[in-house]
This record gives sequence, C-alpha cells and structure tokens, in this order.
Amino acid sequence: MRKFLIPLFLVVVFGGPAFAKPVDVYPVSSNDLWAALKATLGDEGNYAVILEDDAAQRAWFVVVGARGHYTQKVALRTKNGGCTANATVLELGPDNGDWRQFQHHLRRSLAKLQAAKPKPAAMVTGQP
Repeated sequence: MRKFLIPLFLVVVFGGPAFAKPVDVYPVSSNDLWAALKATLGDEGNYAVILEDDAAQRAWFVVVGARGHYTQKVALRTKNGGCTANATVLELGPDNGDWRQFQHHLRRSLAKLQAAKPKPAAMVTGQP
C-alpha cells in the first residue's frame, strides 16, 4: 500500500503546479489590455502569432527561440472593473520563464500605450 501512496503523493504535490493556469489581473479596461497584448505579440523577434480573435479577445502564439515549439494561448476577461489575462502556457515546471517573459513584455507595452494616451484636461474651479 505504501508503494502506491508515496508516488501518488509526490505526483500530486509536485505535479499540481505544472497544470495550473496563470492568471493576472490588470486595473485597465479589456480594450486597453487587448491593444497592449496585440502590441506585445507584434514583436516578431519574440512571438509568432498563429491566430488573433478580436471579438473574443483571445490569441494563440508560439514563443520564438523556446526549446520546444508549443502553442500558447491568452484570453482576456473583464472582472471587477479590471481585466484578467488567462494564459495556457505549456512550459512544464514551477519555473515558467515563457510566462514571466510574456508578462514583462505585456506590462511594458501597456505602460507605453497608457503613456501615449492624452490626459484629460484639468478643470480649474473658483475662477470667474
């Protein structure tokens, strides 16, 4: 019985994180995040886009230069005034470098797009 339980325990404890889906929440609208996602995937040096679905805000892509060529998927969903990015990244193991690199590129693209947005004019009150 112990021969069966120990390997099962090890698979559950160490194999569970490999099947978890990364989810990030961003405090922006889904349209803003979708624009940043498309800008991120437009970098042909890092990503090869297979399919972008603008209506459903989903994208399938391959990480260029990765050890294995797996199809990655990101889907955006509106949640509590922000937007979540649900990813299916097929790199196994707790150290998921492809997802971390994608997050970094996405945040950088989002920051560039937000910096380029025109700021609303400040209203001055109390002047005739």
